[in-house]
Formats: sequence, structure tokens, C-alpha cells
Amino acid sequence: MTMDFAQYVFGQPYFGWLCRGFLMTILIGLAGCAGGALLGVLSLRCHLGKKRLLRTAAACYVVLFRNLPTVPLLLFLTFALPGIWRATTGAGWPRGLEFHLLLLGLSLNAGPYLSEILRAGVEAVDSRQTDIARTLGLSEKAIGRYVVFPQAVRIVAPALVSRFIHIMKNATLAVVVPLPVQMMEMTGQAGRIAGLTFSWAEPAIFAAAGYLFLALVMGRLLNGWARREHARIGAAP
Repeated sequence: MTMDFAQYVFGQPYFGWLCRGFLMTILIGLAGCAGGALLGVLSLRCHLGKKRLLRTAAACYVVLFRNLPTVPLLLFLTFALPGIWRATTGAGWPRGLEFHLLLLGLSLNAGPYLSEILRAGVEAVDSRQTDIARTLGLSEKAIGRYVVFPQAVRIVAPALVSRFIHIMKNATLAVVVPLPVQMMEMTGQAGRIAGLTFSWAEPAIFAAAGYLFLALVMGRLLNGWARREHARIGAAP
């Protein structure tokens, strides 16, 4: 039986479920952005380091996870890994760990892209600036922190904005993860409502509108930041 659209928006408990899913979507997206940024910076530092082992490890990480589809990665972490754990140890899989594995999977997937974007920015910085910094007596660590990396971020700010929005939209992939009902993101809650009411159009429209709203708000905020960073490049002597 099809329900009126207003009941999805204002009725109970459907509105509460969708709002909970909306908040979980924001949490998953922000955590994925933070984790991906952390792994991306760490991979970049290893890639630019002097130790060959670290450079090789960073290159392998980028090649592997940049070419590994996100859904199979999440399915491995949340389905296959618990099965391997039970088969090898005979112990049960810790409850609630699926959510942390979901965030790990999204971060592992986002890290290589952010690392390569930042590496492009680092390589775009004029080498004469680093030469001048060395002449002034700055250490290599200080040059990277105060001269190279801030300019690299400003140069690739538009690409970073696009990638962060993409990571936020990847929160929809949480639907393939066996999360508890309280931790289901917006797509999962929409599917839950559709399964209970036998109506797919209204909750799907609501979820799509929610993702569109998130993407537009996040894009506006990040684009403003990118414009300010580019203005700082133009204002630099």
C-alpha cells in the first residue's frame, strides 16, 4: 500500500529514521574525509621521503587501493574478514566493529586519490622557492611545512574540493555493510522504510534530496575556501 509523501516527511517514526540516517551520513562522510586526508598526507610524506622502503610502500598503497573498487573492499572488510577471524580463532566477531571497518574502508579508498592530488601540488611549487629557503638556513622539515605544503594545498584546492564531495557521496555505499539499525545511513533507512511500506519512490526521493542538499552545502563551503586559497596565491609577492 502506497503512503502519502507527507507521511514520510512529517510522520513518525519514518521522519525520525530518515533524520537519524541523515546525521549518520554526515558522520560517515566527515570521518571518511578525515581518515582519507590523514592517510593521503602520510602516503605523500612516505613518497617524498629518502627511505626507499617507505617510498615503495607508499607507491604500492596508492596503486593497490586506487584500483580496488570500493564495494568489494567494504564487503571484504565487513563480511569476509569476520569469517576469516572466526575460522582461524574460533572466537566471535566483536559487535559494533563493522562501523569502524566501514570508516577504515572509506579512508583506505580515499587516501590514494588525496595523496596523488597533493603530490601534484607539491611538484607544481616553484623549486626556486625551496632553494631560497635552504639558502636562508631552513631545514628540510621546515621547508616542507611552511613553504611547500601550504602552497601545494592552495594550488590543488579545487581538486581537493571535488574529491571531498565524492567521499561524502561514498557514504551511500554504507548500505552494503551490516550495520545495526541505529547506525544505518540515509540510503539504508530509506530502504528500511520502503521494505516496511512497500513504497520505494517517496523514501528514495527524500534520500536523494538529502544527498543533494549535503553535496550543495559542502560544495559551497569548500568552493569558498578554494577561492580564498587561490586569491592568496595571486596576492603573494
